[in-house]
Amino acid sequence: MNQERTLYEKVREDILNGTFDKKEKLTEIKLAKMYDVSRTPIREVLKQLEFEYLVKDGYVYTPSPEDYRNLFEMRILIESHAVEKAVLLFVEEDLKELRNYIKQAKDGDDSLTLAANKKFHDKLVRAIRNPFLSETYDRLNSTIYLFSRTVVQKQRPELLDEHEKIVQAIEDRDGETARQLIVTHLQKDLEFTLYYM
Repeated sequence: MNQERTLYEKVREDILNGTFDKKEKLTEIKLAKMYDVSRTPIREVLKQLEFEYLVKDGYVYTPSPEDYRNLFEMRILIESHAVEKAVLLFVEEDLKELRNYIKQAKDGDDSLTLAANKKFHDKLVRAIRNPFLSETYDRLNSTIYLFSRTVVQKQRPELLDEHEKIVQAIEDRDGETARQLIVTHLQKDLEFTLYYM
């Protein structure tokens, strides 16, 4: 499925693919010319990428492995809380939606799998129903995308099996098991991706 990527997705992808030199200042004028757009949308994209820890002071920000571990610690805290809430709040329709994302991920190419993987985790986080925690999670978008892309493209073993076990634990109303499963799942994502960085 070759859907048109947004300007934000194009710039983010180019940053993650190393298109820009780390010492190269990402000016609005330069990027507007490069992507053939006006400066206004570029300004918005840069704000978003700075919000997500991908750009800092106008330069590509490359977190260290320790930075990534710290960012993932925040993600793990949020998502482990989310599954505990999901155990209490999710109904059959929610579980069906999660299983549908797993099916899409299994049946699709890398881009579809990546999109379905994001929808799966976003759905879990929505169970929190806390706008402050949701905003904190949104700040991790670029980091999550980088890691998700690696685990999908490099085909981390048991990735989708783990999703199925998480959904089963939610359906069984087993909060402790669901929490342990999501923590292990995300820790595996972290270690797998850091290995390839």
